[in-house]
Amino acid sequence: MTSDQSDHLGGSKGDILIVDDTPANLRLLSQMLIEHGFQVRPVPDGALALAAVQVEPPDLILLDIRMPEMSGYEVCERLKADGKTADIPIIFISALDAVQDKIKAFSTGGVDYVTKPFRIEEVLARVETHLALRKLQKRLQDANRRMERELTLAAEVQAGFMPRTLPDLAGWDMAVALKPARETSGDFYDIYQLPAGRLGIVVADVVDKGVGAALFMALSWSLLRTSAAEYPDQPVRVFDAVNHCIQHDTSVLQFVTVFYGVLDPAAGKLRYCNAGHCPAYLFRAGEPQRVEALTATGAALGLIDGMSWAEKTVQLAAGDLLVLYTDGITEARSEREELFGSERLLASVRACLATANRLELSARLVQDAILADVLQFAGNAPQSDDIALAVLRRQ
Repeated sequence: MTSDQSDHLGGSKGDILIVDDTPANLRLLSQMLIEHGFQVRPVPDGALALAAVQVEPPDLILLDIRMPEMSGYEVCERLKADGKTADIPIIFISALDAVQDKIKAFSTGGVDYVTKPFRIEEVLARVETHLALRKLQKRLQDANRRMERELTLAAEVQAGFMPRTLPDLAGWDMAVALKPARETSGDFYDIYQLPAGRLGIVVADVVDKGVGAALFMALSWSLLRTSAAEYPDQPVRVFDAVNHCIQHDTSVLQFVTVFYGVLDPAAGKLRYCNAGHCPAYLFRAGEPQRVEALTATGAALGLIDGMSWAEKTVQLAAGDLLVLYTDGITEARSEREELFGSERLLASVRACLATANRLELSARLVQDAILADVLQFAGNAPQSDDIALAVLRRQ
């Protein structure tokens, strides 16, 4: 039943189930509500009420408390324990007038309480109020369901930007992972072929989260891909072009941190620019304590008009390992609000390198070890930020 179908039965103002073991009360309430345009279903006990609700959930229930075999409290508790009926508003109508009786009625899930003998005007006012609130609640639930479907679709579209398969390069081993904190992500990675056998490698993080960050992520991904095709061996020119487009062709107040590298697989040479992004870590083969940090060579893209970036080059020898990531890893929080931090990240990689022999070591093994350590560190704390991770190893 949608939010616009609360008057779905014969044009009535709402479908009301009345539960009372006193025939006179059933007749009086039924007649009163029918005269005011409501559809009414009267039942004399709790068992019949539960059966009637399963056949067709009403819009509202008027429920007596003192009934044989099953009290109104028990009926209410059973209805609230069932996902199909938990949202139906229940108004208790009872001769019990003690404070503890009213407290128990509300604690079991009732939304209102009317004391017998009741005034017809009071019952009508409360029925109409709670039916109006129920209609608003249904509209909100429908809107939330539509939003969930749209976010799911957006996540599927966004996932389509990421490469489904990684390039198969002789002598190289690669692994990538993306773990959004919500349905969509502001983080992304990209690995693609460039002319002359080179490889473009991107790990990026749009500042902020949610739908806005996801849309800006799509824009950033597209601009980086387009600029890389135009300047395949010039990381600085790629950043210049992307930064100019963000600054001059959009009106959004957003920016993105990016690590972009151009890898020559045959030579093992990586030319890169780092636009305000987390430092990539290069682990040298056989020397796990020796780590090179590929730090920022300029500001984030979209932050400053006319910004310049330095290009740097590193050489990857056989067995070297490169770890690229977003701050969703280093800023992951534990239940005590501690940060995972870069030292734990380095320790995670070193532990993996120390325990795996040369034949077993792989980029995927290192990636899984990092993510497992982050998950264990966070415990029951919710993931607070998106995570993107790429690991490259020269075999």
